[in-house]
Amino acid sequence: MKLFKALLIASLLSLGTLYADTVKVVYDLTTDNIDKIEKRLINSLVAVSKHYTREKKSLKAIVVISGNSYKYFVNDLKASPYASDDDAVDMQAYFKLRFKDLHDVYGVTFNMCSSGMKAKKIQKHTLYEYVHAEKMKSVYLIDAQNDGYAYMPIH
Repeated sequence: MKLFKALLIASLLSLGTLYADTVKVVYDLTTDNIDKIEKRLINSLVAVSKHYTREKKSLKAIVVISGNSYKYFVNDLKASPYASDDDAVDMQAYFKLRFKDLHDVYGVTFNMCSSGMKAKKIQKHTLYEYVHAEKMKSVYLIDAQNDGYAYMPIH
């Protein structure tokens, strides 16, 4: 019985250490400002991830997409309200690669506000395959913050 208790305590302590080595952040992305997205989202996520890797910690990051930022996450612009949006068209190839890299290399989760999608008439099938769109922005943000994610606004 003492051996069992010792193993249980050791397991619980190692689980606590595992969770302590994970840092969590949720970015609230509402802007369509290209410089802000580049510097405060993309470059920031890469730098923060590298920082925590050096600290032997992992980063779990979520980006919640709403407001004017929708247009940069649409794969099929022709089938969207952004077909003639110059910024969306001009930046699509660049942002497509950068966001996919954030998802594939850094494990970033992208969640789009489903309420705003309806209002803007964006169809789910037009989005990049790694963008989730099941909930409204508030629910994504509330859930993330209740799960211990630090809040970072990019407006």
